[in-house]
Amino acid sequence: MEASDIWVLALALIVPALILWGVYLARSGRTGRPSVILGIPQALRPGAADETLEGPRLERIQRWGLVATLAIALFIPAYWLGEIQRQEAFASRFDEESLERGQLIFAVPPELPEETNAQAFKDAEHAIALGMGCANCHGAAIVPEGGDEGDLALGGTTNFTPPGSKEVAYKAPPLNNVFQRWDEEVVRFTIERGRPGTPMPTWGVEYGGPMTEQMIDDVMLWLRSLPGNQLGAAEPISDDCQNPSGKDLKSCGEEIFQARCAVCHGAEGSGKEKEPWMQGVALWKGDVRHLSESEHEVTIRNGRRFAFMPQWAEAPAQGLPVPPNPLTDAQIEAVIAYERSL
Repeated sequence: MEASDIWVLALALIVPALILWGVYLARSGRTGRPSVILGIPQALRPGAADETLEGPRLERIQRWGLVATLAIALFIPAYWLGEIQRQEAFASRFDEESLERGQLIFAVPPELPEETNAQAFKDAEHAIALGMGCANCHGAAIVPEGGDEGDLALGGTTNFTPPGSKEVAYKAPPLNNVFQRWDEEVVRFTIERGRPGTPMPTWGVEYGGPMTEQMIDDVMLWLRSLPGNQLGAAEPISDDCQNPSGKDLKSCGEEIFQARCAVCHGAEGSGKEKEPWMQGVALWKGDVRHLSESEHEVTIRNGRRFAFMPQWAEAPAQGLPVPPNPLTDAQIEAVIAYERSL
């Protein structure tokens, strides 16, 4: 509730109530009445005669009752006519505050020198308290020099030693387009529980991490606001490959693969085999041929949920959400033809 709403309530309800209460106390406490002088309690004082109760006094009470009823009848519609606008303003303000918190949570908390004064600490206290340092691995949201928001980059590299292996320069996946690949359930699952075998730790407080559900909501809302996560921000597929067939099948499959699949499997389809930090499995050198064509198609259509292979079909299996940039049956056929030719 905004400060202006509080003042409206105070003026419309509390102030009249105080005035009426003061009038009552003034009238009931007048010392001119014998009953007041003698100290007789109100309940033991003799009641007024019927002529008094049913005469001018009753009319006066009825008039004041009518005035009060009219005042309430006018106040309630006048107040609640603006309720929709107040609710919309609250939702908008809540989203703005959530975006600000999400950016602070994602960022690395600022460092303060030892000689920092109290005022400087107070100014940075909010950022220090919220900063979880996601940018340490995924990189800060920086617009490249000479670019615009559409070129916003978000990715980074960190050294990591997988179990039973040597240290590698692990490249954290870009998050400025994460919602082009995953729906909110998988993104939340990954943040809350991490990814075993990678530098991505558990963040959800229910799983031993430091982030509450509200903090995760804030980060996801901020990531969702990035230009690359907006609908229509994915790399477009040419008109010639909207419905590929025949001799164009393999060439269109390569185009679609580079636009949708290379971010996880690599531009050559080498996946983790060549670069241990890649998220997708190797598809080159015949590695994908252990799958029959029908199994290959099902994998692309429905993905491998929570094994971090997204679904790509326009109508995936029941219970799976439709991806933001689905592939048609003909496009999936083209991708299969290209991947099996690697």
